[in-house]
Formats: sequence, C-alpha cells, structure tokens
Amino acid sequence: MPIDPYAAMHALLRAEAVRNAPDPSPAPNPAPSQADEEGRQEDRPEPNDR
Repeated sequence: MPIDPYAAMHALLRAEAVRNAPDPSPAPNPAPSQADEEGRQEDRPEPNDR
C-alpha cells in the first residue's frame, strides 16, 4: 500500500509543532523582566538629598 505524501507531510508538520510548542505549565513565580523592573523604579519616589 503506497504512502499518501500529504498525510506524511501532515504528520511531520504536526510532530514539529508539538515539539516546538511552549511548556503548558508556566513557572509559578516567573522572574520579572528588566522592563518591569525599570517601570517599578520609576514609580518609587526619589530619596531627598540633604
């Protein structure tokens, strides 16, 4: 029985998509990105220099 080339291509593409899929369980406490840290620093009042 010959192999259907479209079915074979579909199986290969599906396997590649599953392999490259992101992890379904995210980290419980993801580390804040640098942009988030910069945004938080802007919200803080600057200390008074005397």
